[in-house]
Amino acid sequence: GTVRPIQMTSDVDSASPLENKESQNIEISPDGINGIKKDNSTQRNQEKRHQETDVPGVTKILRFAIPAVGVWLCSPLLSLIDTSAVGILSGTVQQAALAPAVAITDYGALLMAFLYTGTTNLVAAAQEKDGNDENHEKTQSTLVGALQLASYVGVGFAVLFGLSAKLLIQTIISNDAVDPVVFRTAVRYCRIRSLGLPAAAVIGSAQAACLGMQDMKSPLYVLLAAAVVNFFGDMILVRNPNMWIGGAAGAAWATVLSQYAALTMFMAWLKVKPRQRSSASDNKRTENEGDGKTMESCSAMVDELKPRKKKSGPPVTRGILSGKFRGRDLLRFPTKNTIEKFSPYVVPVSSMSIGRISGYLAMSHVASSTLGTLEMAAQQILFSFFCCFIPICEALNLTAQSFVPRIFERKPSPKRTEELKRTIINFIKAGGIAGGALVAVMACIPLFSRFFSLDPAVITKVNSATPIFAFLFSLFGIVNSGEGLLLGQKDLGFLGKAYAIWFFAVPSVMCRLKTVAASGIAVGVKDMWAIFSMYQIVRVTTWMCRLRYLHSKRKAEEQTLHEYTAS
Repeated sequence: GTVRPIQMTSDVDSASPLENKESQNIEISPDGINGIKKDNSTQRNQEKRHQETDVPGVTKILRFAIPAVGVWLCSPLLSLIDTSAVGILSGTVQQAALAPAVAITDYGALLMAFLYTGTTNLVAAAQEKDGNDENHEKTQSTLVGALQLASYVGVGFAVLFGLSAKLLIQTIISNDAVDPVVFRTAVRYCRIRSLGLPAAAVIGSAQAACLGMQDMKSPLYVLLAAAVVNFFGDMILVRNPNMWIGGAAGAAWATVLSQYAALTMFMAWLKVKPRQRSSASDNKRTENEGDGKTMESCSAMVDELKPRKKKSGPPVTRGILSGKFRGRDLLRFPTKNTIEKFSPYVVPVSSMSIGRISGYLAMSHVASSTLGTLEMAAQQILFSFFCCFIPICEALNLTAQSFVPRIFERKPSPKRTEELKRTIINFIKAGGIAGGALVAVMACIPLFSRFFSLDPAVITKVNSATPIFAFLFSLFGIVNSGEGLLLGQKDLGFLGKAYAIWFFAVPSVMCRLKTVAASGIAVGVKDMWAIFSMYQIVRVTTWMCRLRYLHSKRKAEEQTLHEYTAS
């Protein structure tokens, strides 16, 4: 049992602490107060550990997922700003060039996703090991290693995309009849954007680390800062007539500038600790003397008995690398231990990324090789909308990977199976809510499209795809929730096989539109997105069937274990 220094009467217990604060003229020793503090602190820690094992509710899932959008939204949002600025300030031809170029830069960069997935998981595990260690030594070491690895991976991808930009654009367009201005502009944009990949890799890893430490605000701060810098950069550079500074190239320079500005601010956030502020209660204790001390002691005791609210102080990530990291440390090669920790994530996560982007690249290929300049410009606007809003659903994927492993890693038991079932149901509900919200947003495309082009023909083509986009996004919340639930259960083998099939199947079906167009039948951007919507129906059906199968498998294993134990 717990030894309590003070026992209150039933009358006091039945009333609220505030109502009895003045009526309790009890002298309480400092030892007694410390005893209560210790008892209540222990109880709160136990309740906290108990709550961490609870099934996340729909509200908790959404509250965590919304700020997590910042990890995936940074690059697509910058591309969306580029698309708008180029369409308004430079015209349809420059905007059409963004269609193949942005597909390469944005979705080629997804090949670095293993960095973000690995960082989130490893930092979360390191923080769990640190426990109450205020120095966060394991977390610091893991974070530094992740940032160093990200910088070198980013440099490697920058060199790869910079040298192969022309070949990649040719592969996607594969049409000698395309406007030479569109082709040259796309190559320039791709090469300039590749210069920002090192910054993008480090920013993404730092944001993923914040989520691993359950700091949901820092990624949003960085996203906002990058968007502001990119917007003003576009306004200054895009209108410039020089082909290497203005137009699509100017938008690319503005994006690169915003990425390095955001990187600088993020490193300062991690390295500089906030100033400690003295609380009003501390000042009050210093000023009061004599009989006032007894009342303060009673107040302190009552405050300890009251439900404690979470302090709204600075997140743990702010200043976590203070005195442990310098800017030039990013240039140090990561340790062998760091590389070994990230190695298990490279193949499965990269294969999934390749499988996912094959559909996007196939659409860009069809638009660039088969459709005209107007369709290419419309496709770039729609693709930018898609890239900007899909991270809202991707965040549910990442959130599932944060919550599900805590339950999945327990020993098999009926309670574990039931909690996994409830967690799956709650994530599907959250996905449905997110999809419903995005349907309302997609319905507003005709209102926003005029801010992305001055060409009425392009706007008409964009608006014609609105119903398909609304249906598409109604599925994406559940699709990404289902995928995250499978990742959280480490069903990597099944996911890898599924995406290996779709890697070939989706482009094959998409490229049939070229045959249809060659036969004289009119083909447009809405036809491509209709095929992509059917692909999402296949994905959501596959994920739901797999989740049901895994649940049935767990039930069967428990029944077998129960029978074996009973015998």
